Amino acid sequence: MIEGKVNSRDLAGKTTKAQNKIREGESELGAVRKVVDENMDVLVHEASMDHLAKLKQEMLKAVDADDNAGVQRILGDIEAHKKSIKDLYAQHMRENVGSYIDSSTGGLDMEKFEKELNAFMAETFVIWYGKKDADKAKISMLATPLAQMDYEKLRTVDTAKFGEYTINPETAGMNHKEKQPKIKIVDMKEFVGRPRSEVAKAVIEKYGAQYHIPGLEYEKYLLENPDKVPAGLQNGNVYYFMGSTFRCLRGELEMPCMRQSGNKLDWNLALYGFHLHGRTGFILLER
Repeated sequence: MIEGKVNSRDLAGKTTKAQNKIREGESELGAVRKVVDENMDVLVHEASMDHLAKLKQEMLKAVDADDNAGVQRILGDIEAHKKSIKDLYAQHMRENVGSYIDSSTGGLDMEKFEKELNAFMAETFVIWYGKKDADKAKISMLATPLAQMDYEKLRTVDTAKFGEYTINPETAGMNHKEKQPKIKIVDMKEFVGRPRSEVAKAVIEKYGAQYHIPGLEYEKYLLENPDKVPAGLQNGNVYYFMGSTFRCLRGELEMPCMRQSGNKLDWNLALYGFHLHGRTGFILLER
């Protein structure tokens, strides 16, 4: 071979080798793109959770500084972000992405369920009581069948139990995203003026076998998906989620409830020892 000249066979071999590497690279890139496309909803969800976590940290700082205007601004940013994610990605999102419902089996991941509700309660306590008092909460979940609840006994005040809450194990794993439940509202007017603990006992005895009685898990779902609030709950009345109880800062037993005022959905609490008043209802779900 004359020095300085390119051997055509060598060149052809190198060219073929380079082309094979390009094809392999394109194949790998295509596989990566396929995985990304198939899991875009998961990636978006994780990025969204990271952004929301930062906003919530900012909110905690604002609460700590008694910056009410800042808290309201950040709450607005959180809602705007959730809405934008829904508007942009809702049609591409699979059911149960980021949920405590196991998408492969449809069953409940109790560990993740408890973690989500604990975080929900922790954030709520900060908003209600401020970070200093919220830090006193010993947040813990008890899965207690409603038939085993002794509301009269539980009415005993115990500040050491601040942060303890119960859930109805029968409704904990209900997948509201996949199947919108049909609700039934009972007003229990015959109990107006009597302690809510008596009303709770009566609702369980009268309706527990025929209907599901939801708790914090359903309230949390509605608060996070205000567009899914049933029309029957949008009249300004107070509605109770009797499937759960929790201990407030004072150590008293509370019943979670919510009320829609205009376009704003608020959740609050009601003492079991206090008397029932009018313009209220108890939420049941059809089996």
